[in-house]
Amino acid sequence: MELEDYKVIRNFISQSEVDQILNWVDTIEQGASDPNYHLAHLSNALKGRSMIFDISKTTITKFITDFQSVSGVSNEELPDFIYLIIDRIAKFMELPTDNIFLQVVDMNKGGKINPHYDAALDGYINYKCNISVLSENYDFHIDRHKIPIEQKDLYCFEASLYKHWTNEFASRRVLLSFGFIVPYEIIGRGQDDPRVRLSKRIEKYFQKNN
Repeated sequence: MELEDYKVIRNFISQSEVDQILNWVDTIEQGASDPNYHLAHLSNALKGRSMIFDISKTTITKFITDFQSVSGVSNEELPDFIYLIIDRIAKFMELPTDNIFLQVVDMNKGGKINPHYDAALDGYINYKCNISVLSENYDFHIDRHKIPIEQKDLYCFEASLYKHWTNEFASRRVLLSFGFIVPYEIIGRGQDDPRVRLSKRIEKYFQKNN
């Protein structure tokens, strides 16, 4: 894969897929909320729900989903159309599908995502591919970039290497956030890359204080 700070694909999903996803999200039951203290400021700012699904159920995805879960990792069966979307993303972005998880975020008016890095493991990058399912147009901040995002867009970036955030939303927002946990070399990074070294320091801090 060519090394890029981020990639945006406009209108990645159709209106029928939007309708399918929203109907499904409305049926999801969120478990009891008990995030680790690293995530408390993020979960409170959402003003909504964050549900996480371990799709691959590997040692790697178990670690990441357990750490990043706000309300416990869901055992609910995912609908078939979610797997079709995953396949489409993986083919379009040329990503391996060995270690995948999904976060479903359903935010109310006034919610926002505070600045943060996502968790990762040594040797791997937490590469996020997010789909704006329902939202007003907004700016997504990745490090120094301010990226305009519209409903139905897919945007992908190295979530464990770049700090990212949003401002407050004026309406409901539904987001599918697919996490592909991939080796450094898949993205074109090396062990001595400055951002990889920063990610390792963040990992040590998280794991030490979790």
